[in-house]
Amino acid sequence: MSILKARFALMVQQLQKLLAQPVPDEQLIRIELPMPAVHLQGFLAAQDCAEKGLWKDREGEFAIAVLGYSWTAILNSHQEIEPAFASARRLLTQLSDPDSSRCLCYLSFDDSPASVWPAFGYGAVCLPLLELVQTRKGTILGVNIRAYNDADYRESLGKALRHIDALKLTQELPETDFTVRLTGYSPDFVNWQQMVSGAGQAFLTGALDKVVLSRETRLQLSGQFSPWPLLSAWQQANPQTYQFLLHQQGQAFFGCSPERLVKRLENTIVTEALAGTIVRGLSRAEDVQLENLLMSDRKNIHENRLVLDDICHKLQPLCHFLEADRSHSVVKLHHIQHLRYQLRGVLNPEVHDEHLLNALHPTPAVGGSPGEPSRQFIETHETYARGLYAGVCGVLGITSSDFTVAIRSARLVDDALMLYSGAGIVKGSMAEAEWAELDNKIATVLDILRQQQRDTRPIFPTNSQGDHDLDVSP
Repeated sequence: MSILKARFALMVQQLQKLLAQPVPDEQLIRIELPMPAVHLQGFLAAQDCAEKGLWKDREGEFAIAVLGYSWTAILNSHQEIEPAFASARRLLTQLSDPDSSRCLCYLSFDDSPASVWPAFGYGAVCLPLLELVQTRKGTILGVNIRAYNDADYRESLGKALRHIDALKLTQELPETDFTVRLTGYSPDFVNWQQMVSGAGQAFLTGALDKVVLSRETRLQLSGQFSPWPLLSAWQQANPQTYQFLLHQQGQAFFGCSPERLVKRLENTIVTEALAGTIVRGLSRAEDVQLENLLMSDRKNIHENRLVLDDICHKLQPLCHFLEADRSHSVVKLHHIQHLRYQLRGVLNPEVHDEHLLNALHPTPAVGGSPGEPSRQFIETHETYARGLYAGVCGVLGITSSDFTVAIRSARLVDDALMLYSGAGIVKGSMAEAEWAELDNKIATVLDILRQQQRDTRPIFPTNSQGDHDLDVSP
C-alpha cells in the first residue's frame, strides 16, 4: 500500500508542475506512471466518485478502471453513434501516443424513449480522466488532461488533483451483510405465455423468423450490499467472459457477458454468432450428453444459423474478406452452454468502429430476425425497459477496439437488484421451456447471492412461475 501511495503522490507532483505552466499547444495531454499490481474491483469499490467504471476483456489481456471523465459525448439516438465515435478518434489522435488510451463506450438496446433508463440515457462515449490500465505487461496509471484553452486546462488538472486527493487506497472488496428476496418478474409468466403465443402467430404469417424476448427479475435487498463482491465472484464462476460495471447517477449496471459483438485490431475483426442454449450436466458424462444434444438439436441450430446469416449479410459490404467456422462449436459456462460460430474478416478502407456497430447492433442473438420487425415486436410486447441490457459495452481505440453484448447483467438501484435474461423464440418454441431458460441464465448470479447473503436458507422460487421460494444451488 505504501508503494501505491507513493506512486499517486508522484502523479500529484507531475500534475502540479503542469498547473504551474502555461497551457500547452496540444489539446490533449497524457501523464503516465507505472504502478504495482492493483485489485481493480476492490480499488474502485472503495471510491466515492460518482463517475466510475470497470471493463475487462474476455481473454484477460486488457482491463481498465476509470475514475471521472476528461471528455464525454452523450448519445440520444442511434444516429449519433457515428459523429460521437469520429470525435473520439480525433481526440485520441491528439495524444503523443494515440494507442496509450481508449474511450469507454456503452449503448442501450434501443433508442426509443420508452426503452432507455434515464440514469444512463441511450449511450455515451467517455475518455477517462484517471485510469488504471492492466495488460500482460503490467499496470499503468494514466491521467488525460484536456487543454482546449487555459480555463479548460486548469479545470481538468484541478479535477484530476481533487480525484486523487479523495482516493481511498484500499484494494479489499467490501464486506457485505445482506438478505435478498424475490419481489416479482416483468413480464410475469402469464404475460410471458401471451408474448410467446403472439410471436408464434408472427412466425405463421411470415412477419418474423425469430424474436428474442426477455425478462427482468426483481429482487429486494436488505442490509449492507455492494455489487463489487458479486461481480468478482460472478467472473470467477465464468472466467472466460467480459466483465463490466458502469456507475451513473447512483445506479450501477454490471455483468459478465460471454458474448462478443466485435473486436478489431487495425483492420482485422473477429466476431461470433452466439445463440442456442442448454444446461450443463451434473456429471461429466451427462454434460457431454447434453453437449451432443445441443450440437444436433434442430431448433437451436436453426436459431444459431439465423444469427450467423444475419451477421454475414451485414458485414459483407464492410469487408473485402470474411469467413466463418465451417461448423458450430460449444461454449461452456457455469450453468449453461451455448452454440457458437466464430467469424473473421478484413475491413475495407475507411470502415471504422461506428460502421461496425451500426451494422451489427443489435444482433439477432438479442433482437431477432428480421431486425426491424423483431425490434418493433419487442417494443410493443415487453413490459419493462431493457435499457443497457442486451446493449453494447466496450472500449474504443485507434489501433484496437473491443465490444461485448451486455447480456448476463444486472442493475442496482438503491435497495433493488434487477437481473436480466432472454430467450430466442422461433417456430415451435414452448413458453414453459423458454421460461426455464430464463431461469437457467440467471442461475449463476442467484447461486452467488445465496452464498453471499447473511441467511443461507432457500429464498428463490423452485418454480419461478409461482411465488414460493427456491434453493438454486447446483
